[in-house]
Amino acid sequence: MRRAHYSKCAFGLVIGLAGLCACSGGGEVTERVVTMHVPPGCVSGGQALDGEGYAKFYGSGDFEATLPAAGHFLKNVGDVLSEIDPASQSLVVDVSEGAGRWLGVASIPATGNLDVLLLPWMASCPLPSSNLLAGSTIAPIGADALLIVGGMGGDAGVLPASRVVHLDTDSIDAIFPDLATPRTETTVTAFGDGALVAGGLGYPQTGKGVLDTAEVYSPALGGIDQKNFITLSANRADHGAAVLVTGQTLLVGGVGQDGATLLSSMEIVDPVTRTVRAENVALLAVARREPVVLRLASGEILVAGGFDATGSSVPTVEWFSPYVTIASKRAQDLVDNASARAYIALEGGGALAVFAPPAGADANYQSVWVIDADGSFEAATPIPGSLTQPILFGGAGGAPVLWTGDRWLQWQPWVGSFGAFLSLDPVSAKVHAPGISPDPGLAAWLDPATDALTLMRFDTSGPYSPLSGPLLLTDTSDMAPDALAGPDGASFDPTLGLVLPPSRSAFVTDRTYADVSIDVDAPTGEPAIIVLRDELDSELEVGGASCPAPLASAAASSLHVERHGSTVTWSWSTGGAGTCPSAMPPDGRVSIGVRSGSAARSVVNDLGVLHL
Repeated sequence: MRRAHYSKCAFGLVIGLAGLCACSGGGEVTERVVTMHVPPGCVSGGQALDGEGYAKFYGSGDFEATLPAAGHFLKNVGDVLSEIDPASQSLVVDVSEGAGRWLGVASIPATGNLDVLLLPWMASCPLPSSNLLAGSTIAPIGADALLIVGGMGGDAGVLPASRVVHLDTDSIDAIFPDLATPRTETTVTAFGDGALVAGGLGYPQTGKGVLDTAEVYSPALGGIDQKNFITLSANRADHGAAVLVTGQTLLVGGVGQDGATLLSSMEIVDPVTRTVRAENVALLAVARREPVVLRLASGEILVAGGFDATGSSVPTVEWFSPYVTIASKRAQDLVDNASARAYIALEGGGALAVFAPPAGADANYQSVWVIDADGSFEAATPIPGSLTQPILFGGAGGAPVLWTGDRWLQWQPWVGSFGAFLSLDPVSAKVHAPGISPDPGLAAWLDPATDALTLMRFDTSGPYSPLSGPLLLTDTSDMAPDALAGPDGASFDPTLGLVLPPSRSAFVTDRTYADVSIDVDAPTGEPAIIVLRDELDSELEVGGASCPAPLASAAASSLHVERHGSTVTWSWSTGGAGTCPSAMPPDGRVSIGVRSGSAARSVVNDLGVLHL
């Protein structure tokens, strides 16, 4: 069912740049200005954007979006964007000028004006006046900001100021009030609508060592909340952190009060109550400093890497339940001789690990592993050529992007190897950890040569992105598997569709849905379970244990599923229908997947997903 357009409502372009408008109850039009920002000095196709560009604007939301027939010259200040549906929740701007291309993505607020940052496509873009310091902690907060804390260096006796990078305008602002206790070797995580700066090492000027405090950055205050400091359960620095499905922050391992003893403990900090809990929280099997902590698609927490008391890399991978009360899988060792390593969660489930070979390693060194959703390790195709400094960035379409130390590559989830990744940099990029991805199509890193925060936009996909049509007709585009694809995993047969061996899944990438209609064919009579995964990573399996949907016969059939708020219904084209006994959260968004049963394979094609 297509959401209707409202002819009395429009979006207006005002270069400076642009305007949206929204309807009031009486059908009045309220202009909302959209301003596009271009960082100075950034180029695409060898040239800067100077206002002669031609822009297309794409609005998307919980409706079936259509592509605009025409665009607008940026110099035409005041143009009306009548092509944008007033129900749009996300805006993509695609600008062409000469040989260059510029992209911008922004969430549309319920009220007020909108800023969009335009970045050169596939080319690194340093933000002006970054002036970062080595050792800075950089982390996304909210949808359009980064918080930068700490770092070593600067003028003698002058502590570096914490800053907020606005990813909608490219401005970098010092926060005030700043941290009560300046710190490095800390963690920064999203915390409610702000950020949590937890633990770390106090600067020598403060006379403090390993800290047992946490401070909260509040966007409403524009700085640190000076009235509500948090005391941790332990002094902790060089630790890891992740945001749980509950929105709470998990702190993992690190070093204790003496700066040398490794911690196996973990603790949870709640953004609502500002309380800390270490009771009923699992312990690490292997204490470590500088661990990588990932929240997987299942909601589980994966802890990997880091260093032991001797400074050697820790090969042990550990899994914990979404609420970190128990270890959810048996800890296992993966690779123990890498010179550097990187990990990233995969959208279909599990994680991807890349290991730089040690000195003198064989040319066939196994550098790439997939950590399947069930916890097994599978060797993928090794990376040919040099691999010295692996840094992984999130990638749209379930395809993370890798910096090897001298070039870009991109994961090919249905091939099981890394392939070439287009880069249009006029000069060779200089990528340095930490590498972060504020959204699936954006990479951000600290460039050690210029001491600047650098951004690269390579995709615009997001939760509201429209699909071009039914999936799994000719290929696996916009789908991601939960294990290494190939002969023993999920695969695509052009004559049949997606073939899933027992207990395997594949999910629609990037997009999430509110009320939704799903249709999928089972051409061989081997249907898949339809999985609805909510924002707490809980799953409803239509055709599985939580919602049985028996097929009347073993003949080819089509399954139709609808989600309306908390209610989920199903029906087969060959007969049989019902309502799931388990309810969904009424207002949450869901991701969509297909899964085979534990004892038999599934074959499906023509997967259609439509907003209701």
